[in-house]
Amino acid sequence: MKNFFNDKVKKILFIVLIVLAIELSGHGIFASLMRFLNSLN
Repeated sequence: MKNFFNDKVKKILFIVLIVLAIELSGHGIFASLMRFLNSLN
């Protein structure tokens, strides 16, 4: 059970790191949303 939990946590952390890398590179959902909101003003 403990090993299963560790694998799940590692997968979640891996996905979070990928999402953060994409966001920081400026191609993510949040970056696009901020750009869209700035263009409205």
